[in-house]
Amino acid sequence: MKIGITTDIVDSTKYHKGVSYYIQYLVKKLAVMSDDDIYLIHFRHANNDIYKLGLNEIILGNSNSDFSKFLTSFRKRDLLKELDVIHTTAPRIPYFPFYSIPNVKKVLTVHAMDLYIPPWLRAKFYKQPKAWFQQKVFNLYFSRVKDKIDAYITVSHFLKEELIKNMDIPEEKVFPIHLAADEKFKQMNFEKPFNFILSDTPIPELIEIFYKLKKKGVLHKLVVFSMRGFGYKKAKEVAEKLGLQKECHFKGYVSEDELVKLYNTADVYIRLAGYEGFGLPPLEAMACGCPVVTTNVGSLPEVVGDAG
Repeated sequence: MKIGITTDIVDSTKYHKGVSYYIQYLVKKLAVMSDDDIYLIHFRHANNDIYKLGLNEIILGNSNSDFSKFLTSFRKRDLLKELDVIHTTAPRIPYFPFYSIPNVKKVLTVHAMDLYIPPWLRAKFYKQPKAWFQQKVFNLYFSRVKDKIDAYITVSHFLKEELIKNMDIPEEKVFPIHLAADEKFKQMNFEKPFNFILSDTPIPELIEIFYKLKKKGVLHKLVVFSMRGFGYKKAKEVAEKLGLQKECHFKGYVSEDELVKLYNTADVYIRLAGYEGFGLPPLEAMACGCPVVTTNVGSLPEVVGDAG
């Protein structure tokens, strides 16, 4: 069987995280485990390790923006018509033309709020004009192609229910498959730099909570990795306003190797999520033996269970 997998998210990601790692893990495992012919679908030559595994590549054209990728996909979709299956590894506008290719099975993996944004979060999301416009175009086009997709993979049972309830996707088309922490996330011995609380939720509320803890006599510092969500800049401003510049370390996106070290040397990891499609970092932290505190929303109770 000829299976095509979209991998351009790996190429265009400056800081690898969630979906990019998902694609890399998937391709590397299939290269070892599958006897099928795997084709990596992307838009330009790239040097990531997944392109050094000896798998087939279909390079559609040297495109960068989502709009130019969409046009390229539309013009070059005949290059994919000999495939048996096309797995689009996340909902993205450039992939929409693939869903109209006849006689090819289409599979889509959904990771989070790509298809459905909860009403309470829309106001915050739509404050960004570009995000608002992209989502409107996405919703309009997706409504026209969603029935052409043969199967949806969700990374949690929670997301499966979201698609069925809010996107009117037939239950028999949705298959939840949990993610897993990469095997490099494990307990290891590192020299501890200082006592610290670790979080990847850079929002003002986190800094305010930390400030209250300091007032109660907690001596730990706060280390924040990632820039996910909309609050990173505001969180740094709140830290400065409260005089916590030396107590809060904002590291931005970090490599996997550095993340393993952070999990292994932190005293506790905290995720203050308001909506979560899966939540891989809590799983990674637990694999490294780091205690986890997280909100009980979305898929997090499903992922963390009684271990948090």
